[in-house]
Amino acid sequence: MGDDRIRVRASLDALALVREFVERRATAAGFSKDGAAELVLAVDEAITNSVEHGLRGNEGRIEVSVVPQRDGLRVIIRDDAALFDPTRATATQLDLSPLDRAKPGGFGVELMHRLVDGVDYRVTGNGQNELTLLKTRR
Repeated sequence: MGDDRIRVRASLDALALVREFVERRATAAGFSKDGAAELVLAVDEAITNSVEHGLRGNEGRIEVSVVPQRDGLRVIIRDDAALFDPTRATATQLDLSPLDRAKPGGFGVELMHRLVDGVDYRVTGNGQNELTLLKTRR
């Protein structure tokens, strides 16, 4: 499958490179078009949150690794944004109108959880966020 890792500057401009990278790996791993699109969207949401909320305009790097699994893919995203554990984020009330919510946004983490089959988070030994997304082929 070629190189299984991409490193990019932490910016929304770099998202196209990451999306293409993940889509190629998912297609090569036998994912359907829809399954690949779901994985790409989950990765996109994770990185967008990191750039917009974790780094808040500061410089940073993001590394995305794709690791084949027997029945799918594991995508590992590392960044040096402010520490944030999306597995502990409170669930967004998706049935509540955005106009009635106390603050806007918050759908990305919930969407990410719905698009993949597993979400894991840890802080690396050098203080980076490490988010792992597991997606199985269907």
